[in-house]
Amino acid sequence: MKIFNSMFLSTIAILIIVLFVSCSDKKENPVGPGDVTGAQATITLNGAGYTNKSATLSTGAAGYSISDTTTAIVFSGKIDSDTLTFTIIFKGNQARTIAWNYDEGAMLFKYGTTGQSSFIGYEQGTTTVTSYGAVGNKIEGSIVGKLVEASTLAELNISGNFSAVRVPDIQ
Repeated sequence: MKIFNSMFLSTIAILIIVLFVSCSDKKENPVGPGDVTGAQATITLNGAGYTNKSATLSTGAAGYSISDTTTAIVFSGKIDSDTLTFTIIFKGNQARTIAWNYDEGAMLFKYGTTGQSSFIGYEQGTTTVTSYGAVGNKIEGSIVGKLVEASTLAELNISGNFSAVRVPDIQ
């Protein structure tokens, strides 16, 4: 599926940037695109073991891949004893409303005491980007949709808002 290819490459690129920036010395980069703590995704999960469970994921970044013409926004955080990595991906670099499809959607990876799960949303959902800032500014919006666990096909409904600083574009 196309969504796996573009989402995988863009997500890996963004994760590398997030890890690199989050491990940098604050004295070298005190403010600006390296501030992954200024990001926030406030999401509510229903299904697949969650009942109206809210979480705030407060580490993240957004980036644009020039070669893929794709934006990826990645957040991480915890909900109870689970560690979550939440990714939103879409084509282009502008504010708009996106109906999920094979190239645009969301992913949620859950790691916890009960193992790990991968949820993918590419059919039933919408991402609304209300603000798409320049590098160093924020990409903001909202998301609502249904994610499906890759191995069990368990459904997980997700809704929420997001805001992340845009890091320099990736070639």
